[in-house]
Formats: sequence, structure tokens, C-alpha cells
Amino acid sequence: MRVLRPDLIQWWLTLPVLVACWAVHARLRRRFLARAPVAPRFASLSRRSTRIRGLAALTAALVAGAALVFAVARPQALLYQRVPQYERQDLIVMLDRSVSMRAHDIAPSRFSRATLEIRNFLRNKPDAIDRVALVGFADASVVLSYLTSDVESIFFYLDWIDGDPYPLFGTNIGAALKSAAEVIKKDNRPTKKLFLLVSDGEDYGNELRGALSTFREQGYRVHTIGIGSEQEIPIPLIGPDGKESFLRDDAGKLVKTKFEEGTLREVAATTGGRYVRSTTGGELARAIADIVKGERRIVGWRTSTDYRDLYPAGLALAGVAGAALWLLL
Repeated sequence: MRVLRPDLIQWWLTLPVLVACWAVHARLRRRFLARAPVAPRFASLSRRSTRIRGLAALTAALVAGAALVFAVARPQALLYQRVPQYERQDLIVMLDRSVSMRAHDIAPSRFSRATLEIRNFLRNKPDAIDRVALVGFADASVVLSYLTSDVESIFFYLDWIDGDPYPLFGTNIGAALKSAAEVIKKDNRPTKKLFLLVSDGEDYGNELRGALSTFREQGYRVHTIGIGSEQEIPIPLIGPDGKESFLRDDAGKLVKTKFEEGTLREVAATTGGRYVRSTTGGELARAIADIVKGERRIVGWRTSTDYRDLYPAGLALAGVAGAALWLLL
């Protein structure tokens, strides 16, 4: 324990002064009452001052004064805490950029909500997450950012793909997994790799089986998050003039999309990962955090020390004692 303002401890000397003032006051009061006693007919209207009441008031005053001196001296208690140290992890995010992700069943769209929640997670990512990579995919896949500890660069690419007006048709989850594997090959650090796939579930590629076989053989788990509602909804397109229209087939009929979770469940089950469903988008950041937390492994412990201010307790006690004194007087 330490005291930040030891020079103020001398204010404890005010407590004997309070005792002396109380003794003088009690003596003068007794003399006054002896010279001018209260008439019996007014006894019921007079507030009786007993010795016990006076001692209680003195005690409340001393407690309030002592608590105030304790608070202004700014004492601090030294706290010891064992803090777990977690295995360092790298996160590879595979984000579906296909045109169906523009659907508005989740406001403002599946894709915009996904990028927003990924940003929210990265702004408060756990210390155990060392670096982050970003893979974008539709019919083809591209590594937007290799593993980096600079989260701002991830935000830059998220902003860029958020503002990209060009529709990307098709969904090839197998290609996304191959790009994620490429990220691993170009990294020479032995940190644990954590894979996360965010998509509305539609898959039209033919590379998924081979990619899943590779991930399973290498012992990598892929966690999947499906985003979308159960209803069939039209797919919006942004025209050159910035206005929104809807995708139609050659016959002029609206093309609609519906969330499909079969592929995402298969990816998670095959690799030993976890599948999470997001129907509003609001669960996405929390789901990512839960997945990351579930993958953490404690590799050691360290002892941390910290000083905790005790003056709030002193002020609270002074307040209670002051209220008691006010009631007694």
C-alpha cells in the first residue's frame, strides 16, 4: 500500500480538536440546562439531548473527518493478479463479394453489414490475434491483404470493396480456400492460423472438394458464418448513374436469391470448425469474437501488479457518516 499525498496526513490532528470542541460544548450545554431547565409542560415538545445521543454524534463526526482525511491523502492498495498468456494467432478472413451479398434482407445489405461487423471486431480484437489477412471472392478469389499487424490496411481494403460498384457474379468457396492456403504458404511464422469464412452460402464452383481435402489433411479448421434471411429477395444492381435496379434474367424476370447454409455447414463439419448463423448481421462481430475465444490456448501465466485507488471508499464512508451526523443534530 502507498499514499500519494502523505503531506496531508497531518490533517488527522483535527480529530482531537473535534473531541475537545465536543467536550466543551457538552459541558456548556449541561450548565445552561441547569440554569434554565425545560418546564414539565413543555417537555414533550423539547428535543431531548441524552449522553448516548451526544456520543453517537461525536462518533459520526470523527468517522466523517477521518474518512475525509483518508480520502484526500490518496491511499492506493497494491493488487496482484495472475494473467493468462495465450498462444499467438493469425486470422485469415474470407469474405464473399458475390452479387447476392448485395441483397437488402439485412440492412443496409448483407455485404455492407458484414464489412461493418468485421471492422467492429478488428477495432477491439483480442491481444492474442497477432496479424490479419483478407481474401475476397466471388466466381474467382483474390488475396486483398496478406497477413499484417496493421489493421488500418485491412480497413482500407474493406472501404475499397465496400465502394466497388461493379457486380461480381458467381460464388466459388473452393477458390477462397485455395487463396487462404496461399496466404499460409507465403508466411514463415509458426503462429497458429485461424480461418474464417463469411458468406450467404451459395456455391457454384467445382474446387470445394479438393480444397476441403487439403485443409483436413493439414489439420486446419475453417469456421463459417452464414449471413442472410430465409426469404427469397431480388438482387440489387448499381447502375452507371448510381441508381439501383434489380437483376433480371433474359426473359426479364427478377432473379432472386435465398440464403443457403448447406455448404457452410459442410465446410465447418469437414474441417472441424464451427458454423454460426447470422440472420440480422448484429450477431456477426460477437460470433467472430466467440470463435476466436474458443480457439485460444493458454501457454503460460504472468503476474501483474496494479495500484487501486481507495479514496472512493473514504468519500463514501464520509458521506454516510455525515448523513448520520445530520440526523443526530
